[in-house]
Amino acid sequence: MKLKRNPDEEPLGGSAVDLELAAEEEEIKSRRFKYGTLATIFTVAFVCAVVALNVFLGYMTKRYVWEIDMTSEKLFEISEDTKEVIDDLPMDVMITVLADETTYRDSTQLLSNIYEILQRYEALGNGKITVRYLDPNLNPQIFDKYNTLGDLSANYIIVESALRNTYMAPTSLYNMKTDQESNVTYYVGLRAEQALTSALIFVTSESVNTAAYIRGHGESYYMDETDSLLKTMNYDVTDVVLATEDIPENISMIIISSPDTDYSAEEIDKLDKYFKRGGDAIVSLTPQTSEELTNLNMLFEEWGIKYDKEIILDGSMSITFPTNVVPTVLNVENVTDKLNTKNYLAVIPGCMPIELTGTQTGSHTVKALMTSSQYSYAKSLEAVTKGFDQEESDKVGPFNMCAISEFYTADKNLNETRSDIFFCSAGLMSDSVLKQSNFLNKQFLYHVIKYISSYEDAVVIQDKNFESDTLTILAWQKRAVLWLVVLALPLAVLAFGVVVWARRKHL
Repeated sequence: MKLKRNPDEEPLGGSAVDLELAAEEEEIKSRRFKYGTLATIFTVAFVCAVVALNVFLGYMTKRYVWEIDMTSEKLFEISEDTKEVIDDLPMDVMITVLADETTYRDSTQLLSNIYEILQRYEALGNGKITVRYLDPNLNPQIFDKYNTLGDLSANYIIVESALRNTYMAPTSLYNMKTDQESNVTYYVGLRAEQALTSALIFVTSESVNTAAYIRGHGESYYMDETDSLLKTMNYDVTDVVLATEDIPENISMIIISSPDTDYSAEEIDKLDKYFKRGGDAIVSLTPQTSEELTNLNMLFEEWGIKYDKEIILDGSMSITFPTNVVPTVLNVENVTDKLNTKNYLAVIPGCMPIELTGTQTGSHTVKALMTSSQYSYAKSLEAVTKGFDQEESDKVGPFNMCAISEFYTADKNLNETRSDIFFCSAGLMSDSVLKQSNFLNKQFLYHVIKYISSYEDAVVIQDKNFESDTLTILAWQKRAVLWLVVLALPLAVLAFGVVVWARRKHL
């Protein structure tokens, strides 16, 4: 019997609509699979690209220091002077840090700041500068290798080339300040770039100048900032006891700093011999000595200079006390003409007047470099201990506060030799003053040394301060602030208030 199909029933294979829907579902599934696979591939590729980019940037950052210095003080910014020094390096330089790299990299701010700067030096060197970290606990023989440098310790930094080497403690790469009341020392600035760049110049220079402190007459031994400046200018620094030895031939500069007793005739002869062969000197005296410096002063008068045993005071051009005098810096070509005298002031505590006597012998040229103002006056040391007020008997300025005297000689072949002596007072070069980055003293002394030594390779780079420079206010500015802000302004406000009150009262 043949069965008949009900027309309302669906065909065995499904309706056309169902078949169409099934086909669409299959297509959607196929599309989902295709796009899902593509999305997965793209996601994996993107993650791999990000990882690869991260690795690449990490490598490039370490190799070429692709970092932006976001510190407000630009602590890690390398100056153009340093870049020029690195570009002109005549040989390879190795910087060895006596520590494990993580000690510097992951350390507190003290060492991590130096780590950042060392990275930049290596990157700028383009292969000329190599920085390596050697843990002295794992490499104790490193101390034997560099035992000629002195007492090395962990974390010290050694800079060396094929010619010579030098070293520095990490603390020497910072500016420190001691609070006078609590006697606590803290870090106020970073001077790493200055120290490292000077070390690069020192170890790669063909020849190095040598400076010597003259000892044996109670001279000042506290000259750390002057030492630092001389080393910055690539001087080896040593001592000479004039009573027992001549000044060695390799010495090109001597420092006579605050002698307390006079020199003998034999010692003066040794100084004469040194100057006649072209030696230079820095002389800084103090008015407080155990005896008169008769022989030494007679030598200075041959150079056209005489120290008056008094102290300069100034009620207007001074800081804190009238004895801390702010000088006028004279424009002397090749000495002071490059100084920033508009934005910075020098200060000389306890300064002695310096006379230009005109008594110089032979081919001498004498120039004043700094003078006091017309409002300055001078008192004896005894009178200053009794008070700062100006008396009618006091000498009146302006006074010369420092000067330079040059002596020219020529041999039989007419080869000219120049010898220079820079004369100043001890206060100009005191550590407490040279440490202050807001004073001009250090820059001034640098330019003087550069001039008298005729040394062109040295550079001076500003320290990076952690805090803003102290605002330096002169005595007359202090008085002006007192009158205007403390007295005049409140009185003006009070007067205005009284006038307003009176007018309203009669309304």
